[in-house]
Amino acid sequence: MNTTTNDQPGDERHTIATYLSDMLALEQHINAPIESQLNSKDHADYSEAMRIIGGIKSVSQSHITALEAQLKAAGGSAAHPVKSAWSQLLGGGAAALNQIRKTKVSKSLRDDYTALALASISYTMLHATAAGLGDQSTATLAKRHLDDITPIIVDISRTIPAVVLAELKDDGENVSTSAAAQTQQASSDAWSGQNVASGAGERF
Repeated sequence: MNTTTNDQPGDERHTIATYLSDMLALEQHINAPIESQLNSKDHADYSEAMRIIGGIKSVSQSHITALEAQLKAAGGSAAHPVKSAWSQLLGGGAAALNQIRKTKVSKSLRDDYTALALASISYTMLHATAAGLGDQSTATLAKRHLDDITPIIVDISRTIPAVVLAELKDDGENVSTSAAAQTQQASSDAWSGQNVASGAGERF
C-alpha cells in the first residue's frame, strides 16, 4: 500500500496526525531558545557555535513549515500542537542557561544536541509508524527531516570540545586548547562501529 494521508482510514489518519502534532511541538520547542542564542552577546564571539546554531534555526523553521502542511493534510490542526511532555523536557533550557556563569555557549550546544537527538529518534518513530500504516508521504517527510538533523548532531559533537576549551580560556582558566583534537578523537573512537559492535554485546 502506497498512500497519502488523505487516502487513509480515520483511525490510521488520527494516529499519523497525533505523531505529526508531537513532532511539530518538538520542533517548536527546539526552535524557541535558538533565537536567544543567536542574539546572545556571549555567543557572538564563538563563530563555530554561531554557525551551528544558525543552521539549526534554518532547519527547524523549514521543518515546522513542512510539518504544519503535513499535519493539515492528515486532518489535524496546528493551532495548539504543544505537548506538556516536550515543555518539561526542553522548556527549562533557556531559563537555566541564564544561571550559567562558565561555558555558557558550549552548554547551549549541549542542550541543542540533546534536543536534536530526541528529534532524531522521534522522526525514526514517525517513519516507522507512517511506513507501517502505508503513508509514504509522511514517511518521506520523516526521512528527509532525519537526514537534515543527523549531520548537525555530528557537527556539534566534533565542534564542542574546541568551544568548551575556548570558553574556559576566555574565563581565565589555564587550559591547552590543542586538547580539543584529543577529545574529538576520543569521541570518534567511542562512537566507532567497531566499539559499538563489540562492546554492546559484552555489557548487555
